[in-house]
Amino acid sequence: MNQLTRLRTALRGPEDPRQRLLALATVVNTVGMGMFLSTGTIFLIRSAGLSPTSAGVGLTVGSLCGFGAGVLIGDLADRRGSREVVIAAMLLEAVASVSLLFVHSLWPLLVVAATAAVGRAGTNSARGAMIGVLAEEGKGGQLRTYLRAVTNVGLSVGTLGAAVVLAIDTRAAYVSMIFVDTITFLIGIAILSRIPHIRPTRPSEKAGGEQKQGPRWVALRDLPYLGLTAAASVASLQYFVLVTGLPVWIVLHTTAPRWMAAVVLFFESALVAVTQVPATRSIDGPRSAARLLGLSGPLFLVSWILIAMASGPRVWIAVALLIVGVVIHSLAEVWHAAGSFELSFALARPEAQGQYQGVNGLGHGLVEAVAPIIVIAMCVNWGKPGWIVLAVIVTAAGFACMLVERYRARSQVVVPAVPADA
Repeated sequence: MNQLTRLRTALRGPEDPRQRLLALATVVNTVGMGMFLSTGTIFLIRSAGLSPTSAGVGLTVGSLCGFGAGVLIGDLADRRGSREVVIAAMLLEAVASVSLLFVHSLWPLLVVAATAAVGRAGTNSARGAMIGVLAEEGKGGQLRTYLRAVTNVGLSVGTLGAAVVLAIDTRAAYVSMIFVDTITFLIGIAILSRIPHIRPTRPSEKAGGEQKQGPRWVALRDLPYLGLTAAASVASLQYFVLVTGLPVWIVLHTTAPRWMAAVVLFFESALVAVTQVPATRSIDGPRSAARLLGLSGPLFLVSWILIAMASGPRVWIAVALLIVGVVIHSLAEVWHAAGSFELSFALARPEAQGQYQGVNGLGHGLVEAVAPIIVIAMCVNWGKPGWIVLAVIVTAAGFACMLVERYRARSQVVVPAVPADA
């Protein structure tokens, strides 16, 4: 009975009304995101008239233009207040979204994609700063884990909407998708505006106008955190294996029906949404988070071996291997996500969470840019050995995160503090 009560409490979500508003804004926004992620590139090709090469180049180069913006915007959130910065960044994303309706060639796409990338990086880092303030002390990772479960709910709903858009496959349907994506940004902004102003955690000036002393870019001086960011970013390749590699693997290298490519992604999103919170209740600090992150690696290895073995057998065996592999991957993913979230908050300075989350996003943004090339080259072109080698790399990166946490705990590295208000 006690376990059942705990499960109900976990699924019910946070009691803090500000956290509930943040969760509501997240689920609304990610419905539009889910639609765009599934149909955005196809919209550019089928409706905007771009070639596949131009669409790919435009999105990739535009995304790289936002590289590093998260650190600057996260620092701004620390010094000016995270709520207003998140709202401004989301508004920039909304402008970029609706501007896609006017894209019909490569150069406008580059501008729009760059604008979206800056907004997205700013939203992520400033939202991290907001989570650090709204969460109870030491529970920023738990709140972010819950928000990730909520995110997967929104993505699942958005994916179903995207399926309708793709089935209709007309300009009107794609335009409707863009409008829905834009509106979800605006609704999310309206919801976040109901959260009271959040005071800066690192005011830029003392009373009387005297400038603060001490280093400003504390996150960039924190070598253990930079090591954690590098290792966690490599481990985050796992997110792109199912989205980028698995659909192509199913279609080109297995006897499973093509519709399995969409079914397994929906199934995985739904499974993660349901299990994310209850499967990670054991996390009570950095040590347990690092342990769970390390344990996720061997599960990825088992999962990807099963998926790799789906190439060759008859249909029903291939389908069974894919389903079991995706189930195991889902459990590994929730462990990896919760562990990395907790460490990204626990190893950061509380007064500079926005800056630290911006640095954390910097590594993940770089991996996001190169992930499609790596995943396709290893999992699709190389075949079965590539799945196993990539799983070993991800596993090693997870264990490296464990080593960073233990080093930090033993050495108690102290980053020069930023003075508080006078």
